[in-house]
Amino acid sequence: MAQQTVGIGSSANDGTGDPLRTAFTKINENFTELYAQTGMDTDKGIDINANTITSTRTNDDIIIDPNGTGKIELAADVEIDNGLNINGAVITSLTTNGDITLTPNGTGGVVLDSVKITQNEIAATNSNDDLQLTASGTGAVTIGTIRVSGSQISSDDSSAIQIKETLQVDNISSDDSSAVNVTGAMTIAGAVDVGGTLSASTIDTNTIQSTDSSGVIVNEALKVAGTLGAEGSSVLQIDDGLDVSGAATIEGDLNADGSKLLIKGYKAYSTTETITGSGGSNAISVTNGVSFLNTGSGTATLTIADGVVGQIKHIIMVVAGNNATLSNTNVNVATQILFNAVGETATLMFDTTTNKWNVLAVNGATIS
Repeated sequence: MAQQTVGIGSSANDGTGDPLRTAFTKINENFTELYAQTGMDTDKGIDINANTITSTRTNDDIIIDPNGTGKIELAADVEIDNGLNINGAVITSLTTNGDITLTPNGTGGVVLDSVKITQNEIAATNSNDDLQLTASGTGAVTIGTIRVSGSQISSDDSSAIQIKETLQVDNISSDDSSAVNVTGAMTIAGAVDVGGTLSASTIDTNTIQSTDSSGVIVNEALKVAGTLGAEGSSVLQIDDGLDVSGAATIEGDLNADGSKLLIKGYKAYSTTETITGSGGSNAISVTNGVSFLNTGSGTATLTIADGVVGQIKHIIMVVAGNNATLSNTNVNVATQILFNAVGETATLMFDTTTNKWNVLAVNGATIS
């Protein structure tokens, strides 16, 4: 119904206005429509009393629904149930130490700009976005007792920071140039690449060992600045070959427990070769330091190949049934060296100037 206006005439008491009954009928009808539209007749469920709007039906919602693109504007602070205050863009809890709880429905989450919170998960909603937690000024981000400040991670209760699963790190270094200390046991399953100097200032440990008793393997060069010794009073044991490219100084005794001592590939000392004369040509080994002569079965015509510079060779007659003759083909003598009695010996040394063997000493053997 359109609003009904009471006719009041052109001037007071000119007799042109609405009669009283007509006028009050219009007024009543206007109020009836007003009450109906505002809900102040309790049948509509809304009661407006002073500055209070109340739902008159039990558990009814109060819905404010603007038309089209219209919006609801609240010009002042909004207070909700004495517990929450909204002022501009600020939401504040009115309860001392009270939380502000936003609870979505079902599997829904709370979306703040491009960050979504779903139950106990915080995620970025934009594709490939970082999730950044940034403290103010000198403040830090704390998670439980773990504190992250700049590039440092520390524990607020001074307990150890424990990483229970596999940790992959591209680079480990100290921010103050001091050593990186590992106080407990450390197991390294893969390769360890030490780019700088490996010394007491970079690895501080008393024992390096393998976990499966297979031994610690160093594939490249190993340099030891200090003394290399065995644990306790035991012997330093090298099971395989030892290659010393530079000078080696031995202050104590040098013991060869095996049957040979090799110098430049030849046996400087050995009792493994015995030449048995059989009437033919017999080559003296240049890989043995000592050769025994046994001519009990026949004569021996001896030959000897080139050695290496400085190589020493000992020849000893142990059984003298027949002659053993070493010709001058590769020996610096006029004709030969003859062995024909037990105990006769000759000691030779090879040089690379003449490329022949030189006689250092003989005992009983005849040089001609």
